[in-house]
Amino acid sequence: MITQKDIFEKKFSTKLRGYNQDEVDEFLDEVAATLDALEKENQSLKRQVKRLKDDQWDL
Repeated sequence: MITQKDIFEKKFSTKLRGYNQDEVDEFLDEVAATLDALEKENQSLKRQVKRLKDDQWDL
């Protein structure tokens, strides 16, 4: 599983007429931010599912 840290630390080699490094960095920042938000949402949803399961047993 790729993490936000993996994305921030990823380095690409450069070649003549290669990708624009600033554009690549900007894109990786956006990907990392999206991944971070999805991880937080996933954790929240897991807590919610657990809470609902626990409440079901209390009935």
